[in-house]
Amino acid sequence: MVMDYMPGGDLVNLMSNYEVPEKWARFYCAEVVLALDAIHLMGFVHRDVKPDNMLLDKHGHLKLADFGTCMRMDVDGLVRSDTAVGTPDYISPEVLQSQGGEGVYGRECDWWSVGVFLYEMLFGDTPFFADSLVGTYSKIMDHRNSLYFPQNVEISHSAKNLICGFLTDRSKRLGRNGVDEIKCHPFFKNDQWTFDNLRECVPPVVPELSGDDDTSNFDDVDKEDGPEENFPVPKAFSGNHLPFIGFTYSGDYQLMFSYGKELVDGLENHVNNGTTDDLKISQLENLLDRERRQIETMESRQKVLNMQLEAMTCREAELREEVGRADKELTLLRHNYKEAQRRVEHETETRRKAESLLVEVKKKFDEEQTRRARDVSNSQQTSERVTTLEKQLKEMQCKLERETETVTRLRKQATEITVARQAAEQMASELQVARAQLQAQRDNLQQEVATLQGQLSKERSSRSQASLLTAELETRLSALHLELERSREKEEKATLDNRQLNERISALEKEAASLTLELKAAQARYNQEVVAHQETERSRILSKEEANLEVVKEGEHRQEVEKVKVLQGQVEQEQQKRNVLQTDLGQQTSEAGRLRAREQQLVGEVAQLREAKRQIEEELHHLKTQRNVDQLQTKELQEQLEAEAYFSTLYKTQTQELREELDEKVRLQQELEEERSSLVHQLQLSLARGDSEALARSIAEETVADLEKERTMKELEYKDGVAKHHQELSSKEQIINRLKENESEFKKSVDQTLKEKEDLSKRLKDSQEQLGKAQFNAEEIDKLGSKLKTEQLLKQQAVNKLAEIMNRKDLSSSGKNKNKASAADLRKKEKDCRRLQQELTQEREKYGQLAAKWQKDLQDLQAQLVEENQAKLRLQMELDSKDSEIETLQMKIASLNSETASVSSIENDDAEDSVLSEHGTMRLEGWLNVPNKQNIKRHGWKKQYVVVSSKKIIFYNSENDKMNADPVLILDLNKVFHVRSVTQGDVIRANAKDIPRIFQLLYAGEGEARRPGDEGNTLPGVDLPQLTDKPGTQSLKGHEFVSISYHMPTTCERIHEVDSEAILIGAATIRDIASKCQYGQVILEDASIVD
Repeated sequence: MVMDYMPGGDLVNLMSNYEVPEKWARFYCAEVVLALDAIHLMGFVHRDVKPDNMLLDKHGHLKLADFGTCMRMDVDGLVRSDTAVGTPDYISPEVLQSQGGEGVYGRECDWWSVGVFLYEMLFGDTPFFADSLVGTYSKIMDHRNSLYFPQNVEISHSAKNLICGFLTDRSKRLGRNGVDEIKCHPFFKNDQWTFDNLRECVPPVVPELSGDDDTSNFDDVDKEDGPEENFPVPKAFSGNHLPFIGFTYSGDYQLMFSYGKELVDGLENHVNNGTTDDLKISQLENLLDRERRQIETMESRQKVLNMQLEAMTCREAELREEVGRADKELTLLRHNYKEAQRRVEHETETRRKAESLLVEVKKKFDEEQTRRARDVSNSQQTSERVTTLEKQLKEMQCKLERETETVTRLRKQATEITVARQAAEQMASELQVARAQLQAQRDNLQQEVATLQGQLSKERSSRSQASLLTAELETRLSALHLELERSREKEEKATLDNRQLNERISALEKEAASLTLELKAAQARYNQEVVAHQETERSRILSKEEANLEVVKEGEHRQEVEKVKVLQGQVEQEQQKRNVLQTDLGQQTSEAGRLRAREQQLVGEVAQLREAKRQIEEELHHLKTQRNVDQLQTKELQEQLEAEAYFSTLYKTQTQELREELDEKVRLQQELEEERSSLVHQLQLSLARGDSEALARSIAEETVADLEKERTMKELEYKDGVAKHHQELSSKEQIINRLKENESEFKKSVDQTLKEKEDLSKRLKDSQEQLGKAQFNAEEIDKLGSKLKTEQLLKQQAVNKLAEIMNRKDLSSSGKNKNKASAADLRKKEKDCRRLQQELTQEREKYGQLAAKWQKDLQDLQAQLVEENQAKLRLQMELDSKDSEIETLQMKIASLNSETASVSSIENDDAEDSVLSEHGTMRLEGWLNVPNKQNIKRHGWKKQYVVVSSKKIIFYNSENDKMNADPVLILDLNKVFHVRSVTQGDVIRANAKDIPRIFQLLYAGEGEARRPGDEGNTLPGVDLPQLTDKPGTQSLKGHEFVSISYHMPTTCERIHEVDSEAILIGAATIRDIASKCQYGQVILEDASIVD
């Protein structure tokens, strides 16, 4: 099967090269909907819709491919299958549930895949992405809770609604009731295209191709090194041809047919009957000759008619080709017209933008002039600045003159642009007129094509009738041929019979003559003796013979009469057939004349079409010339616009530079002294650091050089042999002394590193004390807040009490003195109430100020706490790297001691064992490939330098970071739970050839130390999902379990009922032991990393 070549690549390549906006996603999703609708209308379900199967043609339109998983739907529109078919990230829940049992689903499974594809276009990843196959399937089955829309990507509400409509249960899924509810969704509403004219619209991305065989939009295919498959010839005898031995083909054997038997019977009758009638045979021969001549004439006429029919069919094919060419040219003209119209609109928009840019440049130029005048007036305040500003003013005046020249030039160009715009508008009007003419011609051509199609249909019907007539004639001719053959065979047999009968008659006549002679002689001899008796016997015998002869003649006469009747009937039948053939021949001749007239009419119409085509080609040539002129004008306008944009950017940069210079000259004089002092201090610090680093590096280089020299000396001295052993003892003692000195130097360096470590630990203690103080301050803030709350409660109670007293009514009617006393008490209480209210407002203001102050102090303390934590983390990582360096130095010292011990006594077995043990505990270091992000297939791997010591696993971005003790990630080996190799199910997106080199680390979160600011850049582990956020977690006895794809044992301090050891079913991980437990995948780069 030969398929169309799609040079535009697939959607995976497009999504990797572009950031797909929602406008593009709408277009491609609509084309996928149309493709799936076509497949569903044919009665099939695709079941593997994904971007890999979506190809782009040379115009940029989408086509769906890979129909290997398609399955025909039953009468009820459903598919029944017991296997889950499809790609894991795009498979629907109902298809996934069909594995192992009879699954029943319909065309809605394809709409699920469309929702996943739309999500991937908008967000960059599939909605149910996971590293393992089990994780992906679990998210798909729990899609109600696992579907999540990232907040960093903004999409419209209609797009989110469409994705949710696709990624839901099949009973509620969008598209279950037909494709119309998808087409009517608000997401597909726009002003550029509809589902009816989508194929005529220009796609968002049109591939740039160098030719028909361009493959630049596809990834290179790796060559397979496997051997070619050759099927060997089987050596064993198969014997497939044995059943056909002994058989011959006997299709032309005459005795197999019925008329062969009739011929044999006829021969026997002719032989038995005797003589035949020559006259009737001659008449029959004449009739046969006539029939043969008529048949030959009919055959010649039939050949002529067949030739005419073939010529008509060829002519019809040519006319169809010309009509197809005319249609193609019409479509090309439409496309070119649309492109020209789009370019004209683009040019008008660019002109408007250029004009607006010119206006803005003029405004900015005026503003800059006013600002410069203002700056000049301000710059005359000081005498020192006057001279410099005068120079600048002269330069600015020169620039202004240049700018005025450029402005005048721009004005001239603007006038030229307006003239060119008017010319372009005239051209656009002419193009519109030409477009109307083309549309009219197109309508005329369409009408002509419709008439031609009607005529073609009539010609096809007439052709079918002629073919039927020719078929009938052929059948009649074949019957006549058979009858002629039969008559020829009968004639030949009759001639043979006549010859045989004539020969027999002559023989009988000769025998009769001889017998007569013998009879005469006998009569002459015996006439005299028995004349009377013989005469009586002769008369009796003659009478009997005459009677027998008459009977025989009568039977033969009857047979001949019957044969003549039969032949007359055959002749009448042949005459009837001849009449029928003559009538058919007349009809054929009339039909041929009508076809000739129709041919002449079609020739005239073709000539008209050619003339119309010539006119269209002339108009197209004229349009192409106009388009070339427009392109030249647009190029000139674009160059002018680029020049104007360049000048505008120059103006902006110049004005900005002038403004910045003026501002900086005002600021710099005030800040130079402060910056100078700070820079001097920083230079002193940097010089001190550089000196210390240079000293340390020089000391290290000297020690390395000394060690290398000593190693070479040892090798040379050891090669001298046992003969010079006594002479070398003194030299070896000197070497031992030197080594001791070096050892002392190494010890000093170790002491220095230990001192640095102590200093770092002191700094850590100080930071911890500051953290404790911060925590103490926070506690004090909490205490003060609680006290403040109690005071507020007390004051509120007092205020409530006063309000209650004021609202209380005195119901006693004791007299006027008591009323006066109560009025005086009321005044006092009102005064007290006002005083208390003032105090309350003051206390509230104080509380607000204190709360704001403590809140600010709390924020400062929290910021300091974060900084201290980061500093603590950095110091801790530096300590770990220094510990690893100390460990390396100690190992070097141990190796040197072992070498000195081996030099002093070669035969000491214990020393050799110690050397082996020390080498056995050496560190492992090398390069590893670590996932750049979670999706390995999209983001790939990146290399990191890893050092594995006795306590830590340290990750560096490069060897320079290792030299500078700047690690990115440090893992504590005591917190590493498990190291395992992976399978294809664990890393479904990795290459199959890399799987034997990939392994996983499972470790506790508190054993991890990352460099601040690089949390997302190294060893991207798979964080365990939260129980409330993501599915797949289970809770048991205060723990939270997450399923992963392997088994491992672990211990738990809180589960005492199972002998303090819990084997995690389904390879779950306890969240209580590790506050954040991760497993990271790394690929082995250097084999030296493996012990």
